[in-house]
Amino acid sequence: MPKKPDSICYLCGDVIERNPQDDRMKLCMDHVPPRQFYPREIRQKENINLKSAPSHKKCNENYRKDEEYFYHCLYPIVAKHSSDMGNVIFQDFARRCHKPQTPAMLRKVVKTASAITEGGIHLPSGMVELTVDEYRIQRVAAKIARGLVFLRTGTYFPEQSVIDMRFCLEESEAPEMYQLSWQAGSVEGVQPKVFSYKYLIFNGHHILSMLFWESFMYCVTLQSIEER
Repeated sequence: MPKKPDSICYLCGDVIERNPQDDRMKLCMDHVPPRQFYPREIRQKENINLKSAPSHKKCNENYRKDEEYFYHCLYPIVAKHSSDMGNVIFQDFARRCHKPQTPAMLRKVVKTASAITEGGIHLPSGMVELTVDEYRIQRVAAKIARGLVFLRTGTYFPEQSVIDMRFCLEESEAPEMYQLSWQAGSVEGVQPKVFSYKYLIFNGHHILSMLFWESFMYCVTLQSIEER
């Protein structure tokens, strides 16, 4: 019987050995997008079969704190644009508050709140502006896009393969090339209320439009290094 080939880590592109000496380099199937993005209430009610891609344990853990940050930091947008999903995530936060990382992350997000914008504008009473770390947010969005393309093609795409990324609150904000791609792509995702996406390959470009919690979108284009 032919020997089953070793897995490739979709995050670093290296082979995942079957019995590595370093425990951090063992196989760790990573959910795409992260499992924590699906609140437990939804997972239990709908018995979701999440997709996962092979990675090293070390590579997976390297993104964990940024994924926590993504989930907590962007909650105010969800609460504003989708009251149903906002309530579900809020309840998920309440459930997780017995663990130290959730209160710590929420405090970190709230700490950036200011009634004065970066431009010096004083906001109306009751309104505040939160400062987010765009690099951490974009790093997670890029990771999810890379994972989706890996699952579709079986090909490793490094971080440098992301040649375009746009954050959009409304579909009308998406650049024309993404809007045109929607006409050819179909909506995919195991639970659209949490995450859905459209995917199209055009002239060697992998074009994705990813909708999170029915509230905001990341449009991402990847191109393999060989095709540049």
